[in-house]
Amino acid sequence: MWSKKQKILKKIIPLTILFIISLNSLLVFIPTSYNQLKTEKYTNLRISGERRYSEQWIDNPTFSSLESWVPIEQGDPSDFDAEISNGQGNYILLGEERTFSEISGTPKENDWKNVTNPAFPAPPDFNEIDEYGCEVNHTWIDPDDPIQSPSVHWVRNITMPVNMSDYAITSVSISAVINASVTTDSGNNADGFPFIHPGIDTELDFPAQQGDYDSVRFYVQISDLERNEVHEVAWYQTVDLGQESPEINNITDSFMEKKTTEALKYYLTSLFERDNYHFQITLGIRIKCVDNYNYDTDRWDSLRIKSCNLSFTYQKKMNQFAALSWNQVGRKISNSSDILVTGANFTFKYKIDQSWPYLLSPNSEIRVLINNKQLNETIKLSSAPTSFQLAKPTGFDVFSLISKGINISVSIQVFLADYFLLDHPIVISIDDVYLDISLVLIYEDILTEPELFRILFIIASIAAVCLGGYLYAYQKILKYPRPVRKVRKYRFSLRKTKSPNINITDRKTAFNLAYKRIISPTNKYIRGKPSELKPESKKLMKEKEIEQKKQKLEEVG
Repeated sequence: MWSKKQKILKKIIPLTILFIISLNSLLVFIPTSYNQLKTEKYTNLRISGERRYSEQWIDNPTFSSLESWVPIEQGDPSDFDAEISNGQGNYILLGEERTFSEISGTPKENDWKNVTNPAFPAPPDFNEIDEYGCEVNHTWIDPDDPIQSPSVHWVRNITMPVNMSDYAITSVSISAVINASVTTDSGNNADGFPFIHPGIDTELDFPAQQGDYDSVRFYVQISDLERNEVHEVAWYQTVDLGQESPEINNITDSFMEKKTTEALKYYLTSLFERDNYHFQITLGIRIKCVDNYNYDTDRWDSLRIKSCNLSFTYQKKMNQFAALSWNQVGRKISNSSDILVTGANFTFKYKIDQSWPYLLSPNSEIRVLINNKQLNETIKLSSAPTSFQLAKPTGFDVFSLISKGINISVSIQVFLADYFLLDHPIVISIDDVYLDISLVLIYEDILTEPELFRILFIIASIAAVCLGGYLYAYQKILKYPRPVRKVRKYRFSLRKTKSPNINITDRKTAFNLAYKRIISPTNKYIRGKPSELKPESKKLMKEKEIEQKKQKLEEVG
């Protein structure tokens, strides 16, 4: 007999087994690994399947029109120009060399303006511009003439055709030609006797008052329009003009002295830094009459600037870090978790119309930017071909630059990494620009991953309950044979307070029921064809049936 404690354990053990099985089925579906937790952002991924495909993302890749492409400049806009022509996108470096030569030959009256020299404002007796140039003559008579240093200027304002801050002066040339004639003997004094050392006095005339002498200075100046910065670039200072012995009363056509080329470049550059478009050139003559004697007379018959030539060349500056990009803003990749980006390949062709000036700019290059993020690989312009070829035969891997949920922008940029001067234009061209993006589309299904786990958990729980129920039923009932089950059932019924239902069967009915159960196995023999059984078999079968009936009757009786 079972003790009370054993009976309690008999009930608890099956329930404990059922609980453990259910708990294990739950733990199977709880993510416990790091990798599972790491992929929780893909919770809504569909599980039914996927489709892999590639899509070309560039509109108008062959530059058949202006559509979709926009040029964007960085730095000085005067360095680049952009155009689309002949099915290609062009970057035009605006290299250029210009020459200034407006000041040339004999000065013309219409080009020059007579103005006062602010340092020596007294004018000479006469000045003009004629067909032979700028001329002055003057006579100083001591002691009644106060004007000992007359001067005159002719100025011309120059306007440059371009902004000179974008250019650098590479060479300068200036030349000016003068001539002069004077009177060395002024005649007799009031008493009819010749003057001692009359006329213009030079150092070799040994005047009474030495240390300073009569002279004239011809000069050319350049300045800003307000003359805040003035540079004398050419000059001629007389020394022996007017000398009496040996007599020197003229100077034939002679060139002025001039500054060095480097000094001239510096002066012009400085002036253009003040004013990017303008400067002023001045032709000047200044006479110096020194009172070397009482009753001194100086006669300057003709002082002339016969010609002036000023020319210079200037080349376009290419500014460091200037850049020009052909830019396109394309479509978005859906931010849905059903679409994955698995790769991106970018290709384009490029060329240059002439060899790149490597010595001037060895570091300039072509850059690729996707979504404003620069690709690590660049292309040096010094290696650019003169006919179209792929920038990289296998294309550029730009997968790391692709983002979902934003418009994908593509930019191909020519970047100037050095400062240099360029005296001619250079054209860089691109064509056949393609961005191939590899995508994976996850098919949508009725069940998402969390729903699937939920259903599997329910099924596992039902299976666990069924298994536990079966084990419990086996422990309580099924492990006993049927007769024992009847006895146990009868025993349990005796413990009930209510009497069990009793059905009394009479002897005849019980006999008939027993008879039917006994003969039911032999029906197949009875219903068979007589011809199918041999005589010996029929006799043997009949004896067996009689023997079985006797045994059954004895059991029932």
